[in-house]
Amino acid sequence: MTEAFNQDTATIQQIPTVAFVIPHMGRPELLQQTIASILAQSAFMQVEQIVVVTKNTAPLQLASHEKLNIVYAGTAKTISEQRNIGVRQTHSEYVAFLDADIQLAQDWLAVCLQMIQSNSDISLVSAKQSAAPQAGPIERLRTALSNTSLDQAVAFLPGRNLLLKRSLHDSIGGFPEHLQTCEDYFYTEKVSKHGQLFYTSKTDYVHLGEDKTLNQTFSKEIWRSEYNLRSVSGRTVPLREWPSILLPFWFCIAILALPLSLYWPALLAPAILMFIAPVAAYSLRLYQQPAHAVSLVYISVFYSIYFVARTIGTVAGLRFLFLR
Repeated sequence: MTEAFNQDTATIQQIPTVAFVIPHMGRPELLQQTIASILAQSAFMQVEQIVVVTKNTAPLQLASHEKLNIVYAGTAKTISEQRNIGVRQTHSEYVAFLDADIQLAQDWLAVCLQMIQSNSDISLVSAKQSAAPQAGPIERLRTALSNTSLDQAVAFLPGRNLLLKRSLHDSIGGFPEHLQTCEDYFYTEKVSKHGQLFYTSKTDYVHLGEDKTLNQTFSKEIWRSEYNLRSVSGRTVPLREWPSILLPFWFCIAILALPLSLYWPALLAPAILMFIAPVAAYSLRLYQQPAHAVSLVYISVFYSIYFVARTIGTVAGLRFLFLR
């Protein structure tokens, strides 16, 4: 009897525990759906805590749960700081980072845990994005764009859904609190030095707050790009990342050359070619991805707006380069 009890106790102790950390700033109705998808996990018995770190000053109207802990951090300056505050409230073996507008598939935790536990080469797992059933063309495009490198190790990942060991998070110093955006790329690139970042198609999530219009893409890409250059500081930038860093300056030259061509007509053709070439290359690559069901013309319009926005954001972000 004692031996059987000891075996059962050892089995219980071996079950990994997971804490979900969710930074929140607005749209509590999407946060509620995010939490509901965690509560619906098939492996929910392994969820030890759900920590929401919010910058809201008013109490969040969320359904109570014994595992839900809401931390009010109105003075937190960045999403990174919110995430790090959340981790400090936990003591689980694993930590799962979610954005506050993510609807997980029911098997997300079970699949991701199994992958990270069964392969010692993997340090972090993230799932593919799926479009909502009623998704419009922009959401389908952004979903296809997120899924260009499935079922393989990647160089970096967005922070929408990440699972890794708590000890690894601590060892790399957590998220970079000096960055307003691009913090997830900075963070996951550091994690990649300790093992693979694996992007799996075996489970998925829906980004409830995904861009729905070209106007949203334009405004959000400006904001997302403002810390692009500052995120380069303090890390080794792989070759594959340089096009994303340099293309905004390429487009800046092309955009500036267009009005100058009124005075020097010889600039017109090179300026148009400089603008069209990257848009065409990226559009053709995305068009070859399955499941977007959007015309090549629409994709080209999307990338034209996308690159102009990233150019504006990157140039505007030059002012952040010398901040501490």
